[in-house]
Amino acid sequence: MLKELSLVWTIHPKEVYSGRKYLDFIVSGQTLREYLGLKDKSSVTPFGFFPSKDEQSRALREFKLQDKTQLKDNRIELYVCEECGDIGCGSITAEIKDLGDKIIWKNFAYQNNSEEIGPILEVEQIEFERQNYFKSFLLIV
Repeated sequence: MLKELSLVWTIHPKEVYSGRKYLDFIVSGQTLREYLGLKDKSSVTPFGFFPSKDEQSRALREFKLQDKTQLKDNRIELYVCEECGDIGCGSITAEIKDLGDKIIWKNFAYQNNSEEIGPILEVEQIEFERQNYFKSFLLIV
């Protein structure tokens, strides 16, 4: 069943980052974090939280499948460290596949370097209708 992807502004829960916002992934009304069963709420998506427009632009091109990622198997970082965004602090990654009429996120995993994929999360892949998927990223400039 195809899911709907959207991004919504979310306020970071840690007091240290009081008032700082980022765009979080919403999959058919549920946060991606909830779908994946993540207990740690401190990590953020690459969008909106960090001041570097270059990093955000790079991530956007990767999500839109315009550039290859820097990770093994062309995996993408869905959630990154809220302090520095470095994979060494731990990230949640996934494979993204373009099947023409739909985009699939699958094999979600913990990862803390570009070559080694940590434990795979036991959740089903997510299938998005292609047009909805790309439209959801229009919010990011």
